[in-house]
Amino acid sequence: MRECRKGNWTVSETLVLIEAKKMDDQRRVRRSEKQPEGRNKPAELRWKWIEEYCWRRGCYRNQNQCNDKWDNLMRDYKKIREYERSRVESSFNTVTSSSYWKMDKTERKEKNLPSNMLPQIYDVLSELVDRKTLPSSSSSAAAAVGNGNGGQILRVCQQSLGFVAPMMAQPMHQIPTTIVLSLPPPPPQSLSLSLPSPPQPPPSSSFHAEPIPPTVGTSSTKRRRTTPGETTAGGEREVEEDAVGVALSRCTSVITQVIRENEEGQERRHKEVVRLQERRLKIEESKTEINRQGMNGLVDAINQLASSILALASSSCHNNRNHQGGPP
Repeated sequence: MRECRKGNWTVSETLVLIEAKKMDDQRRVRRSEKQPEGRNKPAELRWKWIEEYCWRRGCYRNQNQCNDKWDNLMRDYKKIREYERSRVESSFNTVTSSSYWKMDKTERKEKNLPSNMLPQIYDVLSELVDRKTLPSSSSSAAAAVGNGNGGQILRVCQQSLGFVAPMMAQPMHQIPTTIVLSLPPPPPQSLSLSLPSPPQPPPSSSFHAEPIPPTVGTSSTKRRRTTPGETTAGGEREVEEDAVGVALSRCTSVITQVIRENEEGQERRHKEVVRLQERRLKIEESKTEINRQGMNGLVDAINQLASSILALASSSCHNNRNHQGGPP
C-alpha cells in the first residue's frame, strides 16, 4: 500500500502533474488516431496512469489527489483567463482595470479571483490549453485563406482575441452571392471580373485602352448585369480589407500590451528581488555590528575586572607589608 503525501502541493509537484496531464492527452490522441472507432479508457484508468507518471517523477500523490488538484487548477486558470480577457475588452472602451498579476492577495479576494496562482503555473497551463485548441484554429484559418474570405479571417481573429468586432463583413458578403446565383453562367472573360485577382488582358490588343474589357459577343444586358456585380465585389473586398486591417491592428495592440505588461512584471519582480537582497544585507550588517559591539563590551568588562583584581592584590600586599614593618 502506497503512502501518499498529504498537505499543500508544491510548485514542482504541480508542474509534474501538468506534464503528466499533457502526456496523457498526447497518448489519448495517438490512440484515437490509430483506433478511431475504439472507445477510450475510463477516467479512473486515465488518472491511474497519471498517478504512475507522477510517482516516477517524484510526486507522491494518488489519483484522487491528482484529479482534485487538476480540477482546482483549471477552475482558477479559467477565472484568471476570463478576467484578463474582459479587462482587454474593456481597455478598448477606455475603461482601465489593473491586471491580475499586479494585484495583491486582498484585491484578488475582493474580485473573487484565485489568490495564489503563480505566473509560471499559469503559463504552462496556457500552453497546454492552447496546444489543445491549436489544430481547430489552424484548420479554420487555412480554410478561410484558401477560400479568399476575409470575413472568416476576421472571425478567427475575434475568437482568438475574445472580443466582438462589428459584424459588417457578413451581410456585405451575402450580396454578391445572391447576384451570382441569379445570373446566367457568364463567359470566361467576364468571370475574371468577379475574382479578387486583377483581370487578365484579353487576347486582342484593341481592347487595352478600354477601362472594362467586354467580349465581342457580349450583349448590353450581360454588360449591365456584370458591371453592378463587379462594383459590389470591389466594395465588398474593400470592406473586408478594412475589417481585417482593424482586426490586425487590435491584435497588434493586444500583443503589445501583453508584452509591455510582461516586461513590467519582470522588472517589478527584479526590483523586489533586489530590495529583498538589500534588506538581507542590512540585516546581516546589523547582526555583525551587534556581535562586534558585544565582543568589545565583553573585552572591556574583562579588562576592567583584571584591573580591579590587580588593584586589590596590590593593596593587600601593601597592607601586609605595613603590618610586618610596624612596632612590636
